[in-house]
Amino acid sequence: MRTLGLATCVALACVATACMGPEVESGVSRELARHRKANISQICYNLEYSFPDALEEPVQGRLTLAFDSRGGQVQLDFRPEGTVQEVSINGVPVEPDCREEHIVLPSKYLRRGSNEVFVAFTPDDASLNRHKDYLYTLLVPERARTVFPCFDQPDLKARFNLKLDMPSDWVAVSNAHADSEEIVGGRKHMVFAESGLISTYLFEITAGLWKSHTFDNGMTVYHRETDPRRIAQLPDIQAQIEYALGWMAEYTGIPMPFEKYDYVIVPGFQFGGMEHPGAILFNDNKLFLGEAPTDAEKLARVDLLAHETAHLWFGDAVTMEWFDDVWTKEVFANLFAAMISRPMFPDIDFSLKDFRSFNVRAYEEDRTEGAVPIRQRLDNLQDAGLIYGNIVYDKAPVVMRMLADLLGEEPFREGLREYLGRYMYSNATWPELIDILDGYTPRDLKAWSHSWVEEAGMPVYAPSDSLANLDAMGYGYYQLTDKGLQASVEALPSLPEAHQRLSTLANLYENMLGGRFAPSALASCIDTLLRTETNPLVASVAMEYLGETAWAFDGMEVILNSLCDNPSAPQQIRLGAFRQLAHYHKDPSITERLLAVWSSGQGQGLSEDDFTTLSFELAIRRPELSDHIRQVQRGRISNPDRRARFEFIWPAVSPSEAVRDSVFNSLLEPSNRLTEPWVETSLALLNHPLRNNVKYIVPALDEMQEVQRTGDIFFPKRWIVAVLSGHRSPEAAAAVRLWLDAHPDYPPLLRTKILQAADPLLRTCK
Repeated sequence: MRTLGLATCVALACVATACMGPEVESGVSRELARHRKANISQICYNLEYSFPDALEEPVQGRLTLAFDSRGGQVQLDFRPEGTVQEVSINGVPVEPDCREEHIVLPSKYLRRGSNEVFVAFTPDDASLNRHKDYLYTLLVPERARTVFPCFDQPDLKARFNLKLDMPSDWVAVSNAHADSEEIVGGRKHMVFAESGLISTYLFEITAGLWKSHTFDNGMTVYHRETDPRRIAQLPDIQAQIEYALGWMAEYTGIPMPFEKYDYVIVPGFQFGGMEHPGAILFNDNKLFLGEAPTDAEKLARVDLLAHETAHLWFGDAVTMEWFDDVWTKEVFANLFAAMISRPMFPDIDFSLKDFRSFNVRAYEEDRTEGAVPIRQRLDNLQDAGLIYGNIVYDKAPVVMRMLADLLGEEPFREGLREYLGRYMYSNATWPELIDILDGYTPRDLKAWSHSWVEEAGMPVYAPSDSLANLDAMGYGYYQLTDKGLQASVEALPSLPEAHQRLSTLANLYENMLGGRFAPSALASCIDTLLRTETNPLVASVAMEYLGETAWAFDGMEVILNSLCDNPSAPQQIRLGAFRQLAHYHKDPSITERLLAVWSSGQGQGLSEDDFTTLSFELAIRRPELSDHIRQVQRGRISNPDRRARFEFIWPAVSPSEAVRDSVFNSLLEPSNRLTEPWVETSLALLNHPLRNNVKYIVPALDEMQEVQRTGDIFFPKRWIVAVLSGHRSPEAAAAVRLWLDAHPDYPPLLRTKILQAADPLLRTCK
């Protein structure tokens, strides 16, 4: 028997480890992702789903997965463990080995080169977003593994073939065109063409009772709207999409990168939109505007349409390698959305618009104890949803604008064209983009990137005796001396440009939060500003800031009430004041006034959603009228989806504390949290400022990890914001602090979301 040397033993051990692959653990670790990228290629998912007639019956799925392998054990990601009925590998039936959110495929059944794996399974209803007569998938960032077994990482792009068996009156849309459909045995069978190369999180199925309209250029919109006034907005929506498509193609020099652009307007959709190529999803209330939309609402719609359209190039065609760089797709979508909207609104001050859209929102997180860098460390994709937030969406565009200014307009554009050309239908990292842009400037972009992209928090500028950041192009906390504060207060109402007024107002607000300016002084300053302010964007932020003084300043509702009655104020500003007043007021005489407006059911430019929201507020203040308010408002809502929303939320404003407790307890069950915007509204009403009840705070915090595991990417932050936003009491602050102290080893990314959400409460009670 020959004795092996140490080097040989080490080599054999390495071969054995390579055959076994990384340890089987939950989620998708960075190690597993790198191993699969090195060993797996040429992936094609052939998927079949059977959607039953009844919601109570399970969906059935079948997957035939083709891929090339360099050998060794393979882990397929599949989270709903115990729902795998059958597995075969290269024609050989095997006992399913399901553990730690994976289906483990033993190396002895796999070949070097091409392989075919068959799996029969039941998917998770949550990511299918199943309703009585419709469904849609939402798989970002790593939820594809809840709907089908897959390699659920962004750098293993694949092609998809899809077959559907569903009720005969349903329609369906996916990433690729439908090749055929027929009725067989009273059921509809649809077969879709093969998709282009996409990441798993971009795979999409929408099916159910949807109305559709195909435009002259072949694009189709799907919706469930019944209000003719809303449906009449579809041509405007379509025109704005077509403009965005043309703008992006001209800017990048690359035609629309995918074979079709269909879109679905989804009731109660969790996000504003989601960029699945060929089947983009949009939130119905973001696209269908009220009868008298504000400039802010019009701009928001254009920005949303342009944002999702820009993703076809930045995110869908060229995708980040790992979700630590998810910001690279979001920053370009937001940056280009801001550029696309400019020609559509020639009268808008875009320095103002960008400052309001980006700086104001970014400061909300960047000033907190939970501030994070733009590029965050991510060890496992199961935490990828926690990367998202205002830093990614709002600070990053400010920073990218700085980079564009460093390079100059044309070098920046040429660098991006090179980037798209090099990585089209593939993946790229932020350092790879910086390497390309480095060739277009003598500046040290790596040092610049480290300072702005890798480090957390707002820059703090030295105290100033005068107005600061008047051009609204800077970013950070501009400390003001007493002299600087006085100069800002005196100059604010008379500054000639709207962006100057908003930037100066933001400086005063940040100095208030920093303890250098009293809340009552800020409220007085805002009162003076709003008496003459004509720009709705400035006024909307001013009223948001005013809301943050409510805990320390009793005169806020007087300011808002007088603004509602100011005939010289623009209608949009009066409407914004009315909405703020409805939420914050305490004066019974104002309640009576609002009740009269609600009872009339018309006027003042209020939409159906406004009257619904007002009904919730009035039910809290006039509990003896709760049943009457519910009956009347329900009767006003004709659309079944919006009526379902109303019925879901209404118990949260019940006069009965027992009923409200039962609502909160029901929301601790994931199955009751499927329509997340409804849940957020319910939580906010349960924790309304007038309730002043802190008992839901701790159990809501206890539920955060489960909310992350079962909810979509924005839901953990929005869940806890909804709970805490109505609280400013020392008791509420103490509850949060005690909970944080009792959980010193809490997952860091999730802890940052709590600290961000709790900042207004904790800062108030310092």
